[in-house]
Amino acid sequence: MDKYTIYLVFTEEYMGEMQHQWESERARFLPMLLAIIIFSVLALVNIIYLIIVTGRRPEDDEVHLTPYMDRIYSDIQLVIMIFTLSMWFYGLVNLLQQYRYSSSRGIVGMNEYLMLILSGTLTVIGSIICGLILLSMVRKIKAKKLLKHSLIFAIFHGISKFIKSFFDDSRFSHFPLTKSLNRRQIIFTVASGSMVFLSLVFVMASRSFLVGLFPVFIESIIIFWYFSENKRTFEEINQGFQSSLQEQIKSEQMKVDLITNVSHDLKTPLTSIISYVDLLSKEELPESAKDYVNILADKSGRLKNIVSDLFDLAKSTSGNLTLDMERLDLRKLIEQTLGDMEDEIDRSDIRIRTLLSEVPVHIYSDGKKLYRVFQNIIGNALKYSLQGTRVFIDMVAENNIVSVTIKNTASYDMDFTAEEVLQRFSRGDESRTTEGSGLGLSIAESFTWACGGKFKVEIDGDQFKVKLEFPMVG
Repeated sequence: MDKYTIYLVFTEEYMGEMQHQWESERARFLPMLLAIIIFSVLALVNIIYLIIVTGRRPEDDEVHLTPYMDRIYSDIQLVIMIFTLSMWFYGLVNLLQQYRYSSSRGIVGMNEYLMLILSGTLTVIGSIICGLILLSMVRKIKAKKLLKHSLIFAIFHGISKFIKSFFDDSRFSHFPLTKSLNRRQIIFTVASGSMVFLSLVFVMASRSFLVGLFPVFIESIIIFWYFSENKRTFEEINQGFQSSLQEQIKSEQMKVDLITNVSHDLKTPLTSIISYVDLLSKEELPESAKDYVNILADKSGRLKNIVSDLFDLAKSTSGNLTLDMERLDLRKLIEQTLGDMEDEIDRSDIRIRTLLSEVPVHIYSDGKKLYRVFQNIIGNALKYSLQGTRVFIDMVAENNIVSVTIKNTASYDMDFTAEEVLQRFSRGDESRTTEGSGLGLSIAESFTWACGGKFKVEIDGDQFKVKLEFPMVG
């Protein structure tokens, strides 16, 4: 085979042209390279400063996490950062190739200014995303939550917690029956899983289906034992519930009997006191003595109301409440209640605003008991409303249901729940600056349910709302 030697010769004109092109490119890109170095140093200093101060506040030394960025799992943030850097690097390389191709072929397409704009835009977007993620990770490192706040850790921690809670019966230490159920469940699960595994092993080893029936027979015995023992445990739990329920009913009945007996025993001497106070008020007494008699009359009258409330509450709770059910007009009943309470309303600095139905709304209920319900609710609103405000009474009738809402603005902080204020002897005004027995709403609730209605209390800020619902009759 012949050997050939190939010589490549460049003319001085071509070399001069290349030298001129290189010097031109160098002169153009050298300031850019210098600017890139300067901005890179400034960016590095800025990143170091942000890493030092991120998560810190001047008023304390604690690490503060942001409510949005730091909620993202650390490993997901890392994936987003790697993806962003990859896209940024790919974009820059692609832009550079496009620019070199256009420059070498003299094609009008990617000039250096367009390349700088596009590459700068990619760099800014990538820097913002990666910077936010980097600072978030730094805050988590400072708070010692980088690994704990990762998706992988959360998954493994959840699995570990589930397994631990499955085998840990310490939370049932005060409940032996529940503890027994939990242990039995563990034994059943492990034994059943073992039998399934043995069945597969026997079938695969012997290649005979009949051999695999032995673990199935053992599994049937385990299932029979599991359900029979659970049945016995459930019966014991049921007996415990029944016993506890009977004790609670017995205790509640004792309370009702006590209230009934005390109320009944107080009535006779209280009636005598009121009678003698009334006789004293008719005597010719000094002015100071008359003041004392007036105080006695006022306090004895209040005591009489409390005893009457106790007696009514005891009867409604025990189920011995006598009801005189009749067809009545709810709108007229409310108007009658407001008319009878006109003096009390005038003495207060509270205005009543009503929005009642224009047509009669009939329900089937006990008029006297329901009158007492509205009297108690409106009386409470007058006592506990902020002076100068209004009490709203709204009636809405739809879908054969009539609802009456009584709403007022409280004069005190209502730091209690609707359930708490409905308890006996509970008063919203803990300072006890107003008169009351704490039984008004409890009696109103009992009477409402006894009369076939629904009673609901809602608290929204300073707004106290009582809502009554009754089925309408034609």
